[in-house]
Amino acid sequence: MPRMNPSSGLSTFRLRRRTPGSFLLVPCPRQSRSIRCQGQLEAAAAVILVACPQVVHIEEQPLAIWYTWRGTKEPFEIQILPGPPASPRKYQKDAGTSYIVPDFLVEMANGSKRLVEVKPSRRIDRPIVQRKLAVGRSFALQEGWTFHLVTEKELFQGPLLDNVRMVNRYRQGRMDVNLLEQLMLQVPPVGIELCRLLSGSDPNSSGCLRMHVLHLLAAGRLSFDPYRRPLDDQTLIYPGGTILWDPFDSLWAPSGCSTDGPGGSSAS
Repeated sequence: MPRMNPSSGLSTFRLRRRTPGSFLLVPCPRQSRSIRCQGQLEAAAAVILVACPQVVHIEEQPLAIWYTWRGTKEPFEIQILPGPPASPRKYQKDAGTSYIVPDFLVEMANGSKRLVEVKPSRRIDRPIVQRKLAVGRSFALQEGWTFHLVTEKELFQGPLLDNVRMVNRYRQGRMDVNLLEQLMLQVPPVGIELCRLLSGSDPNSSGCLRMHVLHLLAAGRLSFDPYRRPLDDQTLIYPGGTILWDPFDSLWAPSGCSTDGPGGSSAS
C-alpha cells in the first residue's frame, strides 16, 4: 500500500478504513467524470469545488500519506515516510505507524494546490483526528501546498452551497441556442438585475427565459456572486468570467481554518 503519486490516476479507496456512510457521485463536467465522495459533507464540498471558476482539477482521495507518530496530544512527534514501512514496527506505547488518505487535492488556475480534509466539527477535538490533521498539514507544507480543514460550519454558512446547487439543476437540458446567444448579448459588463434581463419577455415565456439564464450561469457563460445573497430577481448577472469567486479566499480560509487554530493551515 504505497504512498501514491497524485497524478498516477490510481485509486486509494481500498486504503480507506470502513466508515459509516455511502458513496455519492458529484458530476464534474470540466473533467468529464463524476467526483466520488464518501458522505454528504464531502459531496457538499465537491459541489462547491466543481462550480468554482478558479478550480481547474479535483482529485478525490488522491494519495496515502504514511507516517510515524509519538504522543497522545498536540504537539505530536510526526515523521512523514516515503511509503509503508518495509517491516512491521515493534509495539510501542503511545506510538505507531499509520497512514491517512486526504479527501481532495485541488489544483487552482494559478497553479497552486490545496489539500482538503472534510470533517464534522464534533470530531475535531478527538486526539486521533488532531494527529491526522497534523499529518496533513505537515505533508502539505512539505509539498508546497496549503492545507484546508472544512466542516459543516463552513459548508453551510451563507447562501453559497444553496445557490450552486440550485443553478446546477439547469446545467443539463435542451436549450435554444439562439436564445442563449441573445441573452448573453443583453448582459453588460457592469451587470444587470435578473428581473431586468427577463423584463422584455412575454410573461408566458419568462419561466423558459429564466431557465436559459440559469443554464448559462451553470455553464459559466454568465456569472454572479453566489456569496452575496440567495439568487433571486434582484441578483446582478454579469458576463461569464467576471465574478471569479474562490471559497479558499473566504469561507474556507482564513476563518474556516486558521493557521493558529486546531484544524488546519491555509493561505488566501
